[in-house]
Amino acid sequence: MRVGVLLSLLWSIGVTWTPAQAQMKAFLCEGGQVLSATQAKVILSQVQERYSGLDSLSGDFRQESYVAALDEGEASSGAMVFAKPGRMRWTYKAPREQEVVIRNRELWLYQVDKQQVMIDDIGQVLLSNLPVSFMMGIGDLGRDFELKGACRGPDGVVLNLVPQKSRASKDQTQELEGFQLLVDDAQKLPKGAKITSLGGNITAIVFSNLKVGTSQVEDGRFVLDLPKGVDVMDRRLQ
Repeated sequence: MRVGVLLSLLWSIGVTWTPAQAQMKAFLCEGGQVLSATQAKVILSQVQERYSGLDSLSGDFRQESYVAALDEGEASSGAMVFAKPGRMRWTYKAPREQEVVIRNRELWLYQVDKQQVMIDDIGQVLLSNLPVSFMMGIGDLGRDFELKGACRGPDGVVLNLVPQKSRASKDQTQELEGFQLLVDDAQKLPKGAKITSLGGNITAIVFSNLKVGTSQVEDGRFVLDLPKGVDVMDRRLQ
């Protein structure tokens, strides 16, 4: 179940395409402006400062993922909410209903059509928890990543990052090739992320209709309301 970034858990629910199509155009910066190292560092700092000052962020998302070994991918979409510290909920609406909740270092995956819930430790199912740590409000871009370049394109600023070896575990540095953060240039908010593994697996997520929260989100939003009879598989016990 080890996959790209955060929500690339659901390989079975999408459509297929070629590797080139799996890479969202938003991260390509086609026809864009290459930024200097100084400009890129300033934007990186601004994004970290802006995001550090938020209590929550919510909106819609579109996700595209590609599995190199199978030469297959998936497309999915839904709504998400992040709340500090360390809580997330992703509600997949298409092409199949799914719920993914992260809290207290636990990951809950509820597949509605299968009436099945999987519980796991996030460290066991995520390729690298460094990008996830930033989005959960417990990481730092400047501390955890090395900035390798940036460009300003039609969809925003793309920051190209790799894990700092001093911050990442051996497993993370071996598996994670790169992390691209798409930034809303005006608001200095993250509006997308793309993870590429050394094996060629790709996950790209782009957000829309973002809403900034200035107060704490109720903890109940990060608890799944499960119907009776749901099959629960706790992988932490294996």
